[in-house]
Amino acid sequence: MSLFDIGKVCVFSKVNAQLLLDGKPISGVTVTRTWNWDKRASDSTVTDMNGYFSFPAVHQRSVKPLLPLEITITQQLSTTHNGKEYILWRGAKRDSEEQSELDGAPFNLTCELTNEERLIDTYRSPILTLCHIKEDLP
Repeated sequence: MSLFDIGKVCVFSKVNAQLLLDGKPISGVTVTRTWNWDKRASDSTVTDMNGYFSFPAVHQRSVKPLLPLEITITQQLSTTHNGKEYILWRGAKRDSEEQSELDGAPFNLTCELTNEERLIDTYRSPILTLCHIKEDLP
């Protein structure tokens, strides 16, 4: 860790995902990423013609990592399609490192709006999601 990294926390790792409806890509849909650590913040992107979207990693600086406190950053990915809101991903990040949401694995998702929300509890924090992590697909 360099001197410039002191107090630097990855509040949301890089995300690469595809948005589907009935197995078909949905284009032109806004996806919002929200996180809450020191304060609530968000950004948005739009799916491309093949339903793909991505977000870069977000880092913030704080004195909190220097204190003997547990890090808890709430995270959410959401979208609205045909007037209905969908929560694609919600969880809590408990580590300051990038890619720690999935224990070091890339944050690569396929999100199907017709899926029922499911709980993934194999990582450090439980995740409620409509998505599949690409490496857990058959």
